[in-house]
Parts: sequence; structure tokens; C-alpha cells
Amino acid sequence: MSLRQRAPWLLFIAIALIYLSFRTRVIYWDGIVFAQMIENARGLSPSLVHPNHLIYNFVGYIFYKLLRSFSAEIRALTALQILNCILSAICARVFFSILLQTLRSVYLSVCLTLLFAFSATWWKFSTDADAYIPSVLFLLISFYLVLPKHKARPLLLALTFFFSLAFHELAVLTWPVLALGVYLQDGELSIRRRALNAVYFTAVAAVLIIAAYFVLFYLASGNTDPRRLLSWAASYSPDADTGFNLWSNIRYSLRGHVRLFFGGRFNLLNGLINPLVIVLIISLISVAGFLIFDVFRGLLHRRWVRVFRLATRQKTVLLLSLFWVLLYVVFLFFWLPQNTFYRLFYLPALILLLGLLLASIQDKTSKPRALAAFVIVVALANFLFLMYPFSHLPRDAQPRDAKRNIHMPQHDTLRTEQASEHAIQRGHVDVVLALGFDSREPH
Repeated sequence: MSLRQRAPWLLFIAIALIYLSFRTRVIYWDGIVFAQMIENARGLSPSLVHPNHLIYNFVGYIFYKLLRSFSAEIRALTALQILNCILSAICARVFFSILLQTLRSVYLSVCLTLLFAFSATWWKFSTDADAYIPSVLFLLISFYLVLPKHKARPLLLALTFFFSLAFHELAVLTWPVLALGVYLQDGELSIRRRALNAVYFTAVAAVLIIAAYFVLFYLASGNTDPRRLLSWAASYSPDADTGFNLWSNIRYSLRGHVRLFFGGRFNLLNGLINPLVIVLIISLISVAGFLIFDVFRGLLHRRWVRVFRLATRQKTVLLLSLFWVLLYVVFLFFWLPQNTFYRLFYLPALILLLGLLLASIQDKTSKPRALAAFVIVVALANFLFLMYPFSHLPRDAQPRDAKRNIHMPQHDTLRTEQASEHAIQRGHVDVVLALGFDSREPH
């Protein structure tokens, strides 16, 4: 088996093991709610229906019951975290395939897959209990299906996109990207046939999602009023702050992109220093020093100035990625820009753009060592100052709001086994302020 064949599976196994070994104990409030709904459900009943995540609780319930057949002690919250860890590792596997087909470089594909997997917000939510990870998984599968070299499969594409949208409504913004992708796919097809493929995909996806909403709304409420159905489907948390302030939204948008990749705080390591952590800190400093040195040396010798060259198929992926990013950036500029985790829906597109940039300027006879160094710095920094502390928080830990320096509610650091109905009824929720999650999610 060649390196190209082994690499995706090695990445999947390594990433899954790391995720499972360091699951967060700082649970976002949605995960607590989902877990309680699952534990309270009497079978696959309408009580599991959620308007913004149609099938998430059903899938979580099935997985929870599967794990319970092996251990009666496991809680729903733990099951949801394990499910996310596995699905996120599959995301990395699919994303590697997208990168390899686009960039045609194992080195670039491995580095960028690791950058994706160990970027701060993605890593945190991959070990949490939430609907973002499965939704992005099906988005990645959908994007893989519309890569230029593939045969157009509008029916299969509609099905994978439906699953993404059924896990989280925010996936709807990729609809025009996928329609354009299926239109631009290679093959000796007439313009009319390409347009029909795009229309076919759109129509089938629309029928699937409308039918699913209608059926589940009827089962949950016993009502078929279209206006109530629309209001139910578009509902969001009443405490979501949707006000608009130009400068504030610009600041949140810029900050959100930084926090996609870097998160945590230095003081989270207090009380957790041990020989292994010291070795990792020294390694982080050493690699960061090499990265700075290599970048400056490259600038002095002008090694980074190249002619931008992309193959025709790469230009198509570039167009789709830019369109993907633009749709979400514009939407999230106006809609809750402070919620960094919504930016997970276009994180793969951002990394694809980086990969295309590197592929277009790199010297074909050498490999950019700075990229590997940068990925190591990101992974080590996020592990040391975010994931390791979050996975080792003591039972009575109380994170502080870094901006206001006030104590958060005691149940903010609920461990997996502490997810209980009592905590939910008292309104205690878990907000990860270290990553900039400043308001409750409107689902």
C-alpha cells in the first residue's frame, strides 16, 4: 500500500485517538440540553425533534443506546462526545481526499488536514456535544462530490446536502455553492444539461428538506399550519443578541477568524505543569523560533515570490471556495458575528484557499518547511493552552470571564457524568469564554 493510500487512514486513526483521549470537560450549553432530551426520551419519539437540528437527537439517541449495550454506566453526554470525536476524524479523512485531489501533493494535504483537525475551535467542538461536526461532515462529502474531476451526481449530492442541513440549518448557505459546483463539473455536457443538473439537485434537496420538516413538525405538534411550520423552522433562542453595530461587528469578525485557529489562555495551565508539559512547551518555543527564522530567511532571499499558477480544475475549486467563504462571511457579519463556532461551516474553505495559494507559489522542487512548523505550533499551542487544561479541569473548577473578570456559574465546568436535569432546570449553562463564545447560540 502506497503512502497516498495509507495517509488518510493513519490520519483518521491518529486524530480520533487524540480527540478521544482529551475530551473537553467544558461543555457548551447545547450539549447539556441535547443529552437531557436523549436520556428523557422513551424511544425514537417526537420528543427528540428540534427545529434547528432535525435529526441530531435521533442519531445521538441511537448511538447512546448502542454504547449502553456495552456499558450501562455511560451517560448521553459522553456518548455525544464520543460520536463527535469519531465523526470529526472522518471529516479529516474526507478533507484529506479533497485536498489531495485538488493540490496533488501528499505533503500539503497532510499538513493542511492537521491544521484543520487541530485548529482551536474545531478541536474544541470535536470533543464537545454539538450538531456542527456531523453537519460539516456531510458538507465535506457534498463538496467532494462536486470536485471538477468527478461525474455529476445531483441525486446523491441532494441526499448528502439534505443530511447536512438536517443536522444544522446553517448549512443552507452552501446550497448555491454546491449548485454552482455541480454545474461546473467536468464532462462533455451541454450548458442545458449542466443547468438541469443544478436544478435537479436544488429541487430534490428542497423536496427532501421540506418533507422532513413537515412530517416532523406534524409529529411534534400535531399541526399542519404552514405559517406555524415556517415560524417553528426559523425559531432561535430568544436571548440571542442580533443587534447591529458596524465597528463591533468588524471587530468580532476579525477576532473570530483568529480564534478559529488559536484559542485558550496561558493561565489555564496553572496547577497542571508536569515533565511532559514542560517538554511540550520547550518544543513549542523551539518550533516557533524555527518558524520565525525560516520566514525571515525566505523573505530576505525572496524565495516566496513566485508566479501564481493553477490548473484549470484548481481554478474551479478556487472559485467555489471563495464563493463558500464569501457567503458565510457576509451572513455572519450581520448575524451573531461574536459566535466563532458558526465559522466552522466555512473553515474547510479557508484552508482550501490557503492550500491553493501554497500550491500556486511553492517551488515544485522543494517543500515549504514553514508550513509544517506552523501546523506544529498551532497544534501544540492549542493543546497546551486549551485542550489539555479543558480535559483536566477539576470537578469544582470555575472559569472566569477574561474580559469582565467575574466568576461564571458553578455548573459552567460540568463534567460528563454531572450532566443532569437539575443543572438544566436551574439554568446553568456552559459557555467557553476563552474561545470568544460571548452569547448563547440561537441553535
